[in-house]
Amino acid sequence: MKSLKDTVVVTGIGVITPLKPFREVDEFWNSLCSGEDAIKRMSLPLLDMDRKWLMAGIDQSRFPNSISPENKLQWIAEEALCMAMKDANLEEYGNAGLSLGTVLGNVLAKEKRLLENKKQQSKWDNEEESLSHITAYLAAQHNLSGPTITISTACTSGTDAIGIAARKIMTGKTSMMFAGGVDVLSDFAILGFHVLQALTEEKVRPFDKNRSGLALGEGAAFVVLESEKHAIHRQAKIYGKVMGYASRADANHLAGPHREGRGLADAINRAISEYALEPQEIDYINAHGTGTVYNDLMETKAIKKVFGKAAYDIPISSTKSMLGHSFGASGAIEAICCLLSMKNKVVPPTINFHEKDPECDLDYVPNVSRYHDVNTAISLSAGFGGQNAAILFGQA
Repeated sequence: MKSLKDTVVVTGIGVITPLKPFREVDEFWNSLCSGEDAIKRMSLPLLDMDRKWLMAGIDQSRFPNSISPENKLQWIAEEALCMAMKDANLEEYGNAGLSLGTVLGNVLAKEKRLLENKKQQSKWDNEEESLSHITAYLAAQHNLSGPTITISTACTSGTDAIGIAARKIMTGKTSMMFAGGVDVLSDFAILGFHVLQALTEEKVRPFDKNRSGLALGEGAAFVVLESEKHAIHRQAKIYGKVMGYASRADANHLAGPHREGRGLADAINRAISEYALEPQEIDYINAHGTGTVYNDLMETKAIKKVFGKAAYDIPISSTKSMLGHSFGASGAIEAICCLLSMKNKVVPPTINFHEKDPECDLDYVPNVSRYHDVNTAISLSAGFGGQNAAILFGQA
């Protein structure tokens, strides 16, 4: 990225998760580093079933009475974006762009229409249910006239949204972008992953020998990206800079990851090589870490392939052990975790880790957060279709 035009820095963050939702970012971070688990048994959002499902959801009582479940997506996206804008202390941003990652979009609106057996579809139904609707809504709400992009690359969507937004600034297309991701829990997603036998019935325990699957979650997260020159001119506080980003495909299987982590290793390699870093110069890895048998093993292999012996000295954690897997929001949330780890010199834990897996033998920061001098941090994402992405942050 040194060869591109502008250095990109992060000047604002906003995050809404089931852990301390609608609170200050510091409260979220302190709870995360304390190992608080937001995953619990809950009912499906719409369908009335006796069964409770293990997931990380934002309690509906946290929302104003006027916000129905099917309007939750745009509500949490708006809240997270406004939080990031406020944190960046922006006075003018009309020329800024917006890059948003989402996998499911406003899926609850679709589900409600189907459950109500609605035979006639209005033009508004089609617009409201499109993936790009939420991006267009946010851009209109804030009069954003810059590049507007909707990214849907499975579980790498949030990471890709930030990386692609950074590219826009690096190449001089704009001086500011809001970038992030959002997704909410849905009956469709929960039942779909249940059919795939990917959901755990116990605790989410990434990289543990007895890991048995993931839990789904929901949330929204945004960062404010600016050219370094623009940020310095307005005397903005800076969380860090985007040092590298890459997106690569396994080209292998529509659902499962490449068993040797080919695509993810390639993405990591390309991200760190953009700033000509050596493997031992990476201080922290926020892993994709879903808690499924094959994903965690694949990710461990990919990290070893890239970092070699240095892999054993890098703290790695899965914040999904506490927040669940929130699809398009996960990559954005985890990018923010990297930025906060640099700011606070603390790496969050992987909770529910009790028994080492001989094949997953790296340092996963088991159960207790750790003070660590983090100057560079990389966030990893992987998803259906063999999607892989890595984004690298460093101190500005």
